[in-house]
Amino acid sequence: MKTIITALFAMAVTAAVAQTKVSLSGTASEGAKTVYFYDGFDTRFPTDSVGVNDGRWHYESALPAGQYFLTVGDDCLRASADGVPAAVMADGVATTVDLAGGVVNGSKASVALNDAFRTLMQLVKEQKTPDGEEKMVVTMRNAVMDNLDSMLPVAFVPLIADALSVADLQTILRPTAPYYGLPTMASARERLDLLSGNSVRSIGKTFTDMAMADAEGVEHRLSEWCGKGRYVLIDFWTSWCGPCRAEMPNVVACYEKYHDRGLDVIGISFDQNKDAWLKAVKSLNMPWVHLSDLKGWKSLGAQTYAIRSIPANILLDGEGKIIDVDLRGAMLGARLAQLLP
Repeated sequence: MKTIITALFAMAVTAAVAQTKVSLSGTASEGAKTVYFYDGFDTRFPTDSVGVNDGRWHYESALPAGQYFLTVGDDCLRASADGVPAAVMADGVATTVDLAGGVVNGSKASVALNDAFRTLMQLVKEQKTPDGEEKMVVTMRNAVMDNLDSMLPVAFVPLIADALSVADLQTILRPTAPYYGLPTMASARERLDLLSGNSVRSIGKTFTDMAMADAEGVEHRLSEWCGKGRYVLIDFWTSWCGPCRAEMPNVVACYEKYHDRGLDVIGISFDQNKDAWLKAVKSLNMPWVHLSDLKGWKSLGAQTYAIRSIPANILLDGEGKIIDVDLRGAMLGARLAQLLP
């Protein structure tokens, strides 16, 4: 599973559409001789450049088909460990960029993209913090939801589609949205299709029952908990999944807060090593019921619920109907707060 940080630097956008003209101008860092332009967020290899005269620069170009945003930096920023380039939308609006100050003035989308990008770069430096990736997702989601009438979602939705709720995806992927049919949005469209009608995990469907053994080898069915009047979170994970382990303290906190109000959690592990599974359950202080057939990705849980990546979860109401999926971080707590105030 790619991390947000890896994907952030690897992303490139391509689509068969008309070229976009850009007009950029601004100031550079003190002593800078050249300003560089990068396709997307990957600032390792510039795709174009322009000279700096008396601290100022101007750039006009017709960008390749499908390039909806670009990053701008100068040679002084490239040489600085702390230097952060600017990011702008290629939306045809004349834009000014203060590279020394990191300030962009132009379209609303360009300003929002730059603000989000600079926040993300700061979070990259803080990536060792437990909630660093969650903050990155929140930053990108906020930028997307505030700019649905522009092409800005193309920059971030492919990076965070798996972390978005079904409601978010439905709002973002309106058929009339200017970016809806782009190839780079295909994974988000596929995810929405999967979760909104054509899957056992689709919202509104009744849970699919199955039987698996607990740590003592005793077989249990999901129906022992699901559809019994309480909310149930079926949580798919493994001991070797880093993102799963990083998310688990959040699940534990939600369980402790909402269990007495009507929430149960069922852990479905895709482990193959029983000792590793049980050691993780103990070390992560997971007090709910745990089931596994120790078959890894061939697990009955993965096959029954079409799980292709983890962490993943399904939230059921008291009647056993699916009301949300893949809620993580703050989104899980917020959803439970709505249901169990």
